[in-house]
Amino acid sequence: MDEEILVSVSAGLTRVALLAGGLVQELHMERADSPSLVGNLYLGRVQRIVSGMDSAFIDIGIGVNGLLAAADLPARDTIGGQLCAGQELLVQVTRDALGDKGPRLTTAVTLASRHLVLATCGARGSVSRRIRSDTERQRLRDLLPELVTELGLDGSGLIARTAAENVSAEVLRADARRLAARWLQLRTGAAKKAGPHLVLAEPPLPVRVLRDCTGAGVPRITVDDSRCATDIRSWCRQHPEAAAPVAEDCADPGSLFRRRNVEAQISAALAALVPLPSGGNLVIERTEAMTTVDVNTGTYTGHRDLEQTLLQTNLEAAAALPRQLRLRALGGIVAVDFIDLREPGHRRAVRLALEQALAADPDAGAVSSVGKLGLVILSRRQSRPPLTEVLTLPCAQCGGSGRVPRSAATGL
Repeated sequence: MDEEILVSVSAGLTRVALLAGGLVQELHMERADSPSLVGNLYLGRVQRIVSGMDSAFIDIGIGVNGLLAAADLPARDTIGGQLCAGQELLVQVTRDALGDKGPRLTTAVTLASRHLVLATCGARGSVSRRIRSDTERQRLRDLLPELVTELGLDGSGLIARTAAENVSAEVLRADARRLAARWLQLRTGAAKKAGPHLVLAEPPLPVRVLRDCTGAGVPRITVDDSRCATDIRSWCRQHPEAAAPVAEDCADPGSLFRRRNVEAQISAALAALVPLPSGGNLVIERTEAMTTVDVNTGTYTGHRDLEQTLLQTNLEAAAALPRQLRLRALGGIVAVDFIDLREPGHRRAVRLALEQALAADPDAGAVSSVGKLGLVILSRRQSRPPLTEVLTLPCAQCGGSGRVPRSAATGL
């Protein structure tokens, strides 16, 4: 499928859209006054131990404390058994602040390159699950421990990303050397200054997206800002194996997304109702606990019989849902209420279609069915705020529920 990246920079806002076949698959946004902290490395200081939560609040110098859970520490012990107030330690942000929750932190620092991830707390020989070839998976499993030993990365490990598939050992070895050298430099530099302070900031948003693009190839890139285009070209020169053609479209600043129909797709992604090709629809609602998805036949009446009508609607929903989850940046638990089907084979076909569609999403987790009611539960990693939180604000009148008291609505 024809893929590309569009980058638009305007009024202190950078937006990056990943397109496939003209449809937006993912949308990343970052405001100049509130950039994402995910991936940033800090030398933090323990402010408070909360034994009841088995967690600690860490000052990383940004004005709000981050949360570090005992599960994100290397040893299997209580938080109080591993940390004490005033202690300094290297932490990495794994999730930006959401609502009244501060950023989530971990001491299991990871450093990413195009092909590999250096995991400072093990993960020795791990290979991306999206690499399907058994032969290639075994090649990488054999190579990664050799690189760890060769570079003296005691206690650390290397993870092969999807882009490592069929990449030569020489290229992977060079990648691993760069990561090992950077990790040594960061540890040395962090020790020279008292915390809290920033040790390593992630690169600008367009470069992060380009670096983290899955697959062996990198799509073409169109940018409507000359300075941003220069930054991307500079990164491509340093990573020739991931180089992509960069085209500038600066004649009419701010119009790139509108002309390529991205603005319309963003607006549609804020609506609860998602139309399906044959006339059915999805209704996507996000709550504090989970995201719920209801599948309906809508105006679709089918052509043969009821079972085939319901099956076709469910299959279209299974194909459409993963894109909606990525585009809307929805994570956590997702409950999908498919239309109930009589035939067990049809139910299996719907689940298989959903799993195949989710295979393209690196953040997708496990899928499980619940009984015969058509309910499917899946999980997805939440690494950035949902699209609705970025682009909308709660209604001051209704408190964000979308509803107002009857007296206020009628004036009685």
